[in-house]
Formats: sequence, C-alpha cells, structure tokens
Amino acid sequence: MDADSLINHFLLALPIQTDSYFEDSVTLLVKHNQEGAMGFIVNRPTPVSLKDVLVRVELKTKREVKGMMLEGGPVSRTFPSMIHTSEFSTDETFKVTDDISVTMQESHGGVYETLKAIAEGNGPQEYLFLLGYAGWGPGQLESELEDNAWVTCPADRQILFDEPFDSRLQKLSDQLNMDFDKFVFHGGDA
Repeated sequence: MDADSLINHFLLALPIQTDSYFEDSVTLLVKHNQEGAMGFIVNRPTPVSLKDVLVRVELKTKREVKGMMLEGGPVSRTFPSMIHTSEFSTDETFKVTDDISVTMQESHGGVYETLKAIAEGNGPQEYLFLLGYAGWGPGQLESELEDNAWVTCPADRQILFDEPFDSRLQKLSDQLNMDFDKFVFHGGDA
C-alpha cells in the first residue's frame, strides 16, 4: 500500500458539506491510488433489512440474519456490494486489510454468493450490505481534503460492524476530540 494511501481509513464529512450528499457521513475508503478513490458510506441505513433482501432474492435463512441495507454512496445506487470480514471470499472479493474484505457484484454474482452463504450460516461473521458507492477521480479526493471537506482517521472494525449507525459520526469525532458543531468555515482567498 502506498504510504499516502487512505485505504482502510474513515472519511468524516465536515460541516462545510452542509446540503451535500455526504452531509454527516462516515465513509470507509477501500481503494485509493493515482487513479482515484472508492469508498462506502457506512452510517446511512435504509428502511430495508438484510432479511428483507434475502426474501427478495428468494434465499431461505437457516439462522437469524442481522443488519440493514445501507446507502453506500451516490454512484451506481442499484449496484450491490458487501463489506465483510475476510474469512469468507468469492471470485469477486478483494481484501482491504487482512481482516476486512469487499465483495462487489461484477459478472459472476459474488454478492449473491455471499448472501447465500450468510443465509446458510456459512458466510462471513460480520458484514454490511450496501447499494451504491462513493467514487473520486484522480486528485479529486486530495483536493477535497485540502478544502477541508473531510477529516480522516484509521478505520475501526468495532465501529464499522458494531457501533449503531446513528452514533458512528459522533463516536469518531469524540475519539478525535473534535466537536463538529463548533466548526466555522469562511470562504474566500487571501
């Protein structure tokens, strides 16, 4: 991994992003290189449970299935992906870290395979199901960071999988000793 890479970091949207798609978001970066960056918003659940998703794709569960479908980002909003622990993988899985992987729906049905394994009790121990993702072109994320649109911090597995969605941003801002409500941004050039 490149020393400047923000892979496996959270992006916390700063208040400058008021009225933006990313307002109050926590985004996990899973790719970051010269070609751009990719991530998933991990604190924006939809009203649809993962159990409902399994019913819709006609998968019967052999155990209790937890979780909600998340709105992963503004790009390809019907594109399914899963962030999960790395003990499970398909041909369409890539590792973010030794512990965290992403499975995307390409041509072979990797997300369906993952959902089926979860329904059968053979899937990853921890997981998030998302529709859509966040993407940045070359240099775009770096420019947004310079404009103070984001603050970054290393990703935390406990927050990623266990922290209630509605408290993730606050938990991370507390860990960083930052009170986002006190941020004041002024535009202009010197």
